[in-house]
Amino acid sequence: MVTDTADESAFDGTDAPVTRREVVRLAEQHGFGAAHGSVALGGGDAGCAAVALAVALLPPGIGLLAGPFGPVAASVGATLIMAGLAVPVLAFGYERRRDARIPRLHLFDGGLVIGYPPSRSSGPTRPEGFAVLPWSDVRVVERVHTSTIGQGGSVQRVWRLELHVRGGPLLCSLGDTHLGLRALRLALAGGADTADA
Repeated sequence: MVTDTADESAFDGTDAPVTRREVVRLAEQHGFGAAHGSVALGGGDAGCAAVALAVALLPPGIGLLAGPFGPVAASVGATLIMAGLAVPVLAFGYERRRDARIPRLHLFDGGLVIGYPPSRSSGPTRPEGFAVLPWSDVRVVERVHTSTIGQGGSVQRVWRLELHVRGGPLLCSLGDTHLGLRALRLALAGGADTADA
């Protein structure tokens, strides 16, 4: 039986407390058992892109500001420096709030819960609320993608785990991570279908 306090460590650093309580309540209601962790299904690398942009903006900005190019070039240089310093701060603030914008997968002994936050965009619709499925209603598909890299022909293999609704659409895809492997182990132990896609 799942309780809000017993499984709190499985959700550390994930969602707002209200969402955690709701996920635990749903899992308890469906008899899913102990929690085994959660993962954001997506997100972004805005922080990495912002640091790269800062590295690209700062050197020309410093060169234009310090060089003998006149007041217009100095203004452009100062603007580049300010942008190079501001972009990472804004990007990391944006990343900090990503949990409120993207779905999360929560794994339990007896099934999974996917929390879909409300959509704020006017684009394609996506589900809101929670998808609650026992492992017996899930189809597991393992894929290995192989690609050749570089002129030397190095081969890179990438393992993916896809979780589908049995007889239905794709729920999510997980990579070769500890949580992806744990999801596979839990799904197989819980009676998930392993038929090919």
